[in-house]
Amino acid sequence: PHPHPHPPTIMVSAAAARAFLSGAAKASPVSYVEKRVLRTSPMHLLNVISDVDSYSQFLPQCTHSQILRRSNCGTMFDAALTVGLPPLLSEEYVSRVKVDTETMTVEARSIRSSLFDSLKSRWKLRPVPASRAQQKESRRGVISLGNVASKILNSDNDQSKTEHEYCDVEFEVVIQASNPLIVGTLDKVLEEVAGTQVAAFERRCSQIPPSRGAKV
Repeated sequence: PHPHPHPPTIMVSAAAARAFLSGAAKASPVSYVEKRVLRTSPMHLLNVISDVDSYSQFLPQCTHSQILRRSNCGTMFDAALTVGLPPLLSEEYVSRVKVDTETMTVEARSIRSSLFDSLKSRWKLRPVPASRAQQKESRRGVISLGNVASKILNSDNDQSKTEHEYCDVEFEVVIQASNPLIVGTLDKVLEEVAGTQVAAFERRCSQIPPSRGAKV
């Protein structure tokens, strides 16, 4: 019997292989949405999110943050951030940020990055009545002395003062990368990173006093 012929060898150039992998990675952006109710007012959180210059003071793995330029209207700006663990891993990227105090949203998209083809994030903030937020915490078994005290001390006349001291947060991150190793890593860690960031912003809100109105 004749031996089976060897299958033909297909030669693929390195450039073609990179193009194939790049196209496959770009077709599947990695995304995650973190949803929480935080103990802060939406406007206070909006101001903290907009204060990009201070990110390096409280955000994990953020070693540098700076607003580069602002639009004439003041609601848009470009900001540079450096994240990672230098000198082992460090990425500096520039994002264009839009703050909308009417819809209580903050949107950012990368305009310069070496690791990511696209990096987008969006914060959506909504006021939550204190009573409803406390009911959610009660169902989870998280009843703090502060919640109990507020129920006792706040009369019906003071209801309006505490109605919006809780904030419904929706933080969405969408990242697109050509490097399949980066894509695989993001699949594993993006949920944890997003949750850690939201928790860091909540801590920051508790550490600094709220200001009246928007700072943008």
